[in-house]
Amino acid sequence: MLNLKQVEDQLKRVGCTFRFWGRPEVRELCNILIPGEIIAQAVNGRYENGFAMLCVTDHRLLLIDKKPMFLTLEDIRFDMIAEIDFNAQLVDGTIKIITPNRTLVFTSWNQGRLRNILNYTQQRVSQIRNHYVQQQFQQRDEGYSAPVVGGLALQGHAGWPTPVGGYGYAAAGPAQMPAPMNFNPYTHIPLTMRKRQRRVPKFY
Repeated sequence: MLNLKQVEDQLKRVGCTFRFWGRPEVRELCNILIPGEIIAQAVNGRYENGFAMLCVTDHRLLLIDKKPMFLTLEDIRFDMIAEIDFNAQLVDGTIKIITPNRTLVFTSWNQGRLRNILNYTQQRVSQIRNHYVQQQFQQRDEGYSAPVVGGLALQGHAGWPTPVGGYGYAAAGPAQMPAPMNFNPYTHIPLTMRKRQRRVPKFY
């Protein structure tokens, strides 16, 4: 747990100074941040339940709404973010964070800080997804064994070799394996589809 001086120093380092609005949320950050966690940007604004603070760190995205006898805290990990949108208007900007569980819409009059949160979040999401891809490739490289026919390793669907030019077969290698499609575990959500079928009358 960090003290108030450490939290304020991190906020000043990124150009955020909250004198009046947002002071309860700043004090609440002392109870939320873990040692070693670094604040990248923070901004005050409003969401569906009123005034709140949106803060992004190197680990997660935080929504803090601290009122007398009332506290709302949302912890959004970068690997849970499916889509993030930004909309700038004349006097304010809106950021929409879409996760498999819910959609958070946050509006702030400080478009510059909100845009910084957008850019930093996109960068962190991209880094984490690239890390997942590299892990999948490493796991497939370690556990992949191509079928061997006549002393040659062959590649193909269901163990069948793939012809090349009609004369031979291509040797299999880890670099030729298809890239993994789903690497985010939070996107594996059950999906139910219903389709109305037309009934055909039976004649006996």
